[in-house]
Amino acid sequence: MWRFAVQEYFGSTRSELAMSSISAADSRPLSTREFLDVVKRSGLLSEPQLGDILSRVDEHTAESDPTPLMEQLIREGTLTAFQAGRLFVGNDRGLVIGRYRLLDRIGGGSMGWVFRARHVLMDRIVAIKVISPRCAAGLDALPRFLREMKIVGLLDHPNVVRAFDADIVDDKPYMVMEYVTGENLLELAMRRGALPPDEVVNHMAQAARGLAHAHERGVIHRDIKPSNLALDSSGVVKILDLGLGAFVAVGGEESSEQDLDRGMAVGTADYMSPEQITGQPLDGRSDLFSLGCTMYFLLTGSHAFMGLERLDRLVKRLHDRHIPLRDVRPNVPYSVVAVVDRLLARDPNDRFADASEAAEALEHLKPFSERSGRPLKPATKDKPVATPAPLSPEADPKSLNWSLIEIELEQKSPALPGSEGDGSSLRPPSSRIGAHHKSLIAEGRVIGQRNPAAIPCRVDPIEAGDQ
Repeated sequence: MWRFAVQEYFGSTRSELAMSSISAADSRPLSTREFLDVVKRSGLLSEPQLGDILSRVDEHTAESDPTPLMEQLIREGTLTAFQAGRLFVGNDRGLVIGRYRLLDRIGGGSMGWVFRARHVLMDRIVAIKVISPRCAAGLDALPRFLREMKIVGLLDHPNVVRAFDADIVDDKPYMVMEYVTGENLLELAMRRGALPPDEVVNHMAQAARGLAHAHERGVIHRDIKPSNLALDSSGVVKILDLGLGAFVAVGGEESSEQDLDRGMAVGTADYMSPEQITGQPLDGRSDLFSLGCTMYFLLTGSHAFMGLERLDRLVKRLHDRHIPLRDVRPNVPYSVVAVVDRLLARDPNDRFADASEAAEALEHLKPFSERSGRPLKPATKDKPVATPAPLSPEADPKSLNWSLIEIELEQKSPALPGSEGDGSSLRPPSSRIGAHHKSLIAEGRVIGQRNPAAIPCRVDPIEAGDQ
């Protein structure tokens, strides 16, 4: 069921897209000459590329089936399977958007379509999201989109997918984003099942840090869910689709079943906050509720609020508590359960105050060495390692000045029976030195042999016991 849902949500593979387009061809297939005319009109290829292709076609092959030529262009990398499938049925429109040539379709939903594309001049691979005309039909949708994209363009954080460009072509808004190689967390969960708690905590901590950055700049995502969190090849989680919430209503009659169940930017039923459902004003804590739903799903493989119908799932989050996490997965640590429970609080005031606080709570669930801002490796041997200062810092012991000791002995120490010598030697007799040494110990003036009773300072019990 999961695999079918992803296939439907993210579209077909490149070969399936090409074959589906080919199967839909007109009863009279295009000739090679007509196919090349379509290629030229599409704007996908440069004049030198077109000249090279035309040089391979003679009068005989010009009227023949273009399939062999199309397959050769795919093998050479001149066309992608997606492009060839569109061109084969005579569809030359929409393959070039602004300064970008579309290469493949990588996603789709009620909000529009996502394509892998290449910048014509810079040769940079990007992801382009083209908003569907239905979503952009509102009177204030386009101004709202442009206004929000100005803010999104300023976001610069390792856990947020960068937005490079945005524009409107033929009344179709589109945004150009960083292309992330890897998979999203929905695909990861479908491939592996419920994830280990420490892995989920790491992913969610990164997502919370990205949300904190966006919220500080006034951008609310409105549709945090596993498929909108990309995991790149280096293990970094990046938030997708920031800025597209301007196109979908958060509640009321303007929301449709399609918006709620398949929307790519706002309103996915199983991740919506209660305030989204009731149409209340939103702040960043709404994204935190969605983050809690996401965390619950990644830990258990099921949703926090169950129901056969969409309406059942929506109503339950308004009136009922979510299914206790340990009822579904008993081995989840209680510390992790506590964070999930707080994220999923019905009242926004009972959740974390902001995404920064949520990120901090998630960080504290990690081992100390893996927390953000902490070194992941111990200090190397060639670097000095700081040692804690002693409880009572004292100067290093120096060589004894026997003359000063002799003077002090004469002034303070009583006469000792059996004293040796007459005091004429620079070095005093051993018995007098021993008596003085004991006197210093009693006063706490000898390093390493303090008398705890004579010194008003705190002494480590282990240190005192060694005396």
